[in-house]
Amino acid sequence: MANKNYKKVNLTSSNLSEEKLAELHRILPEAFSEAKVDWDKLRVVLGEAIDEHIEKFSFMWAGKSNAIKNVLIPSKATLRSAKDESIKFDESENLFIEGDNLEVLKLLQKAYFEQVKMIYIDPPYNTGGDFVYHDDFSAPLKSYLQQTGQTDNDGNRLQTNRETSGRYHSDWLSMMYPRLKLAWNLLREDGLIFISIDDNEVHHLRMLMNEVFGEENFRNAIFVSRVKKNIQENDTVKALNQGVGYILCYAKSDATLVVPPKKYQKKEERWHAFDAPGVRPTMEYELFGQKPPTGRHWMYEKERAMTMVDAGDLRLSPNTNKPQYRLLASEETNLDTNWTDVIESDSTWIKNGGKNPKLIQRMLQVVNDKNALVLDFFAGSGSTAEAVLEQNYADTGLRKFILVQLPERIDVKSPDYKTGHNTITDIAKDRLKQIGATFKTFKLSESNYPENTFEFDPAKSEEENKKAFAEYLTRAKQAKLIDDTKAIDVVYENIVKEGLSLNAKVSESKLGKNDVYMVSDGERRLLVCLDKKVDDQTINELTSKEYKGKVFICLDNALDDTAKANLGLNVELKTI
Repeated sequence: MANKNYKKVNLTSSNLSEEKLAELHRILPEAFSEAKVDWDKLRVVLGEAIDEHIEKFSFMWAGKSNAIKNVLIPSKATLRSAKDESIKFDESENLFIEGDNLEVLKLLQKAYFEQVKMIYIDPPYNTGGDFVYHDDFSAPLKSYLQQTGQTDNDGNRLQTNRETSGRYHSDWLSMMYPRLKLAWNLLREDGLIFISIDDNEVHHLRMLMNEVFGEENFRNAIFVSRVKKNIQENDTVKALNQGVGYILCYAKSDATLVVPPKKYQKKEERWHAFDAPGVRPTMEYELFGQKPPTGRHWMYEKERAMTMVDAGDLRLSPNTNKPQYRLLASEETNLDTNWTDVIESDSTWIKNGGKNPKLIQRMLQVVNDKNALVLDFFAGSGSTAEAVLEQNYADTGLRKFILVQLPERIDVKSPDYKTGHNTITDIAKDRLKQIGATFKTFKLSESNYPENTFEFDPAKSEEENKKAFAEYLTRAKQAKLIDDTKAIDVVYENIVKEGLSLNAKVSESKLGKNDVYMVSDGERRLLVCLDKKVDDQTINELTSKEYKGKVFICLDNALDDTAKANLGLNVELKTI
């Protein structure tokens, strides 16, 4: 029986390339021919919006085209839950994800699209000794598994990004571009991103951010204090010691508004001159028989000034006989981009590495959203989580965090290794536990589906690879695909690839005569049955009104064609 009422489960994360084409087709269907973009038609449609000039400003580096492709390649990986490495897994809505952040960001695209209010990252500064992610867009998960072991195919230690490398800056930019592009997708329309950086790449990062976020969405370059290096005053040096670090701040759109942070600074009541620089005709009226000095204007318009005079808050200075206004006593002052009252680093949890939670807490105050979802995909030792907890305590907020960190191995000579931590993620999880955080832990892993784990041999022809793939699938499906120990892993792979939140509620129950995992994420429902056969009684229940439009996932051979046809009329049926 021919049947089109069901389809295969999603094997990958969102295909951003297909989604972009679909959106373009929706907006400009006249620019397509035979389901592909017709460049000549597109030029006609866009008209004067096309820049035909050969010479134009652009930001290029070696490897940029591959970095752009990397954004569009879906991830075949999955996220496995690690309850034994979590605190209150079933209750917490905070996430700690261990894995390559590029693959993880791809897996988060569906569920967390435009959900994140604030992103803070502290990426490698590219100082010559940093571990820089070397992305292989043809085999990203294999590349990740190699890098977490810190060895290449021949067992050699992976190298840091040295200045002697001919692609020193290019490698760093190729690493940053796809991650920032995917992060942009996750930010809310009123969201903000903060990025810590130093002199080595701040100029390149600014240009990269202008390209990804738009130059018009640049908000600030914030200055913070660095730990002073031990340089003798009488030393002769090539350059002065760098005393400040930078935080670049970009908004997602014009919808983003911020609240200037404050710091304690006690001031007594005082009087201040009422004139300010600049020509503003509506604010150059006569006041106390005087006009403002040439090239200046009064602080406020006339109506407000008269109200201040009546209240005794605007007068002639007894000393200069010029207008002055009252400033009330205060204990705090608004900060500008000078945050040098805070040291950027903190070595409490990791030697020479961690960021000061108080610095990140100040960013949370700028964002000013007690319910913000906060993402840090270069999480390090977990400073962002501590900042979220501290700010929640300070203002009774309900902020939640998502931390993503590569399980980079710690040097065996490091003090951190001697305290029993093998990887940076070990330090972060230990820190989260000690500061009283609750969190779910997930780990980036290979897919549960054999279709995603086969590797094509470049030495073989396309026909030979297709034959080998078919044989591989036959063997894999003859083996038992699902066992009790990894059933929950299959459930979470479907949660991720169907675009449900990792905080979705998962429960096991009986439906008819079958065991079914019930997944609930707000109003969305997902049912997963991994039994070898779906019983007729279960099918009857699934065809009831209660399950109309719900997604039901089961093994392909657990249903015959008739059952698939009947079920597909009521539920959104997908098979493994």
